Amino acid sequence: MCSNNIMFLIITIITLDLTSALPPSCDPIRIEMCRGLGYNVTSMPNLVGHELQQDAEMQLQTFSPLVQYGCSSQLRLFLCSVYVPMCTDKVPMPIGPCRSLCEVVRSRCQPVLQEFGFPWPSALNCSQFPPENNQHHMCMVGPGEESPERDPFFPPYGGRNRPYGGRQRNGHVQHYPTKPPDSLLPIQDPCLQYKNGEMYVYVNRTERCVPMCHANVLFRSEDKQFAQVWVAVWAILCYVTTFITVITFLIDSSRFKFPEKPIIFIAITYNLYSVGHLVRFVAGREDIACLAADVRGSQVLVQEGLSNTNCVIVFLLLYYFGMASCVWWVILSLTWYLTQGLNWSHESIERHSSVFHVFAWGLPAAQTIAALVMRVVDADELTATCYVGQQSTLSLFIFVLVPQFVYLIFGAGFILVGFLRTRYQQRKLSISSKAEVFLFRVGIFSFLYMIPAVCVFGTNIYEYMNRENWLSVGTMSQPNLEVFMLKIFMTLVLGITSGMWIWSKKTVDTWQRLGNRILHRKQPTPSFLLPAPGKHVIVLDPRLKMPLVKNGSETAV
Repeated sequence: MCSNNIMFLIITIITLDLTSALPPSCDPIRIEMCRGLGYNVTSMPNLVGHELQQDAEMQLQTFSPLVQYGCSSQLRLFLCSVYVPMCTDKVPMPIGPCRSLCEVVRSRCQPVLQEFGFPWPSALNCSQFPPENNQHHMCMVGPGEESPERDPFFPPYGGRNRPYGGRQRNGHVQHYPTKPPDSLLPIQDPCLQYKNGEMYVYVNRTERCVPMCHANVLFRSEDKQFAQVWVAVWAILCYVTTFITVITFLIDSSRFKFPEKPIIFIAITYNLYSVGHLVRFVAGREDIACLAADVRGSQVLVQEGLSNTNCVIVFLLLYYFGMASCVWWVILSLTWYLTQGLNWSHESIERHSSVFHVFAWGLPAAQTIAALVMRVVDADELTATCYVGQQSTLSLFIFVLVPQFVYLIFGAGFILVGFLRTRYQQRKLSISSKAEVFLFRVGIFSFLYMIPAVCVFGTNIYEYMNRENWLSVGTMSQPNLEVFMLKIFMTLVLGITSGMWIWSKKTVDTWQRLGNRILHRKQPTPSFLLPAPGKHVIVLDPRLKMPLVKNGSETAV
């Protein structure tokens, strides 16, 4: 009967006009458990995201005790239709079970699992399957049950009339296991170890639980909306201030010399860092942070960013240029120490500028490549941005906390030694000049830059120490939203302060000269070329293109 129904289904499929759909790649079924069911070809990925039949077979083996027990005669067909669905070149999607087949199997087998404390697996949720087989959604209905419902397992403490975990029926004792077989343990939904486990999807390929795209696991919807506005406001301010700095540098690059030159590169990195946040704001949450977990289209937060190009772009802007700004701050502290503490000239430092650029751009590049190769890029629930360590505390420690700590130690060390050296020189030489004031300003900027950087490092430590507790079942602990808002503010205010460095009269003069060149305004004649009133007349000789001063019969340049 099962074969007749499946044969009728295949005939129905052949009659459909689906020429516009792309035919799937059908492969022979190589799983012994799923042979002889009326179809012999399948396509991958299956309905739970397996890419290989070997992976599907390993998962099917965990259901072997349930199949052998025989809680439902249709269990094998149902499981195979999910893990090795029917394939045909007439339909672009693999054909799985109908909802009715799933519900019948669940009604008969779920009590067996519940007797041992196991829930029905979330991957086999019946609501995700088509309600009926029709021309819009093809699915397998199943032949119907061939035997009466089996009694479920009974708990071990069944009373006197149930010796050894059995029960008595018609004078015969029927024995049942008093504890779950070890082979049944993998059926338990692994995502139930997390708080709000129903908001997770288990991904077989990575063997990890991933939060659904719009699930409120740790934060409310209002928190996410506020965070989006909060990030957008500070990102826009950061972009504007750093953009002015970058343009000023391009107009008059000769004005900026070491040790202040790294401040310009810090502004450049934060300009592109803020672009990453703005791209996320413009593109939206789903395009950046979400990904289809399986062929059914379940949306989950990105866990391996390589599958989402938009996520990779945001990650590159945020992680690479964020780390580059840290390295440039270390270089700023180093060059300030060389100038202030060791009395190096800016020409001497300039000769080593190529080395600074190699470290400033090379170290973050190595970190970024390592993160991409190890596939640790993931999306954040609160801000929906792609970074490292948003879902993994190990990745947060290796790729974020360790580099930040190293950069802070080196930068703070150069600043401390530089100030001690400066204090010693002032006592010895009592030097006070315009150059010394300028160098002191650079040192103060380096020190003030360190304060927000320490705050960001502290918030990352807070998240690293508490995230596992936030996600654990049975705990009431929740993340403090204000801490995460402080982290966002302190991160972007670093760029704003670097942009404010060039706010001076020299910058105003630079932009005025640029405006004059754009508008072709005539520069005013210097005062020493102006004639005395009533005695001299200034004319322009078009051949010489120089002002000529006429005084009576005399002409002079």
